[in-house]
Amino acid sequence: MKKAKEIILSVAIAVFAMLAGAACYHQVALAADKPEVAPVQQMETTAYCYGTTRCDGGAVRTGICAGKLEWHGKVAAIYLNDNGSPGEFLGYFEILDTGGDERIRNGTVLDIYIPDYDACIEFGRQKVIVTIIDGEG
Repeated sequence: MKKAKEIILSVAIAVFAMLAGAACYHQVALAADKPEVAPVQQMETTAYCYGTTRCDGGAVRTGICAGKLEWHGKVAAIYLNDNGSPGEFLGYFEILDTGGDERIRNGTVLDIYIPDYDACIEFGRQKVIVTIIDGEG
């Protein structure tokens, strides 16, 4: 009887160790699958419609914006600023242009390309929350 208890105890310890190891492995695997979260920034956004050529020689088009040179080629996820929290989602914009304004060059303003002058005026200047993401949209 004593031998059976020792075997059962040994098996129980082995099963516990396997389950604990599997749980740790599962937690590590889940952590590795989580994408790195990009920091959010409170900024302003404006709109532009003049010009046909971007800073890199490509053509301007809907879906791009002008931003800090270091962000060229990245994507901006832009939300209206709702008292410090992300509000309405404005969209994803590829940062493929730079602006002439110092606020654009220093990264406090993104300038969205909108091909229509009246739509630019209507868009105006808006407070936004932005996440800069590596990659193209």
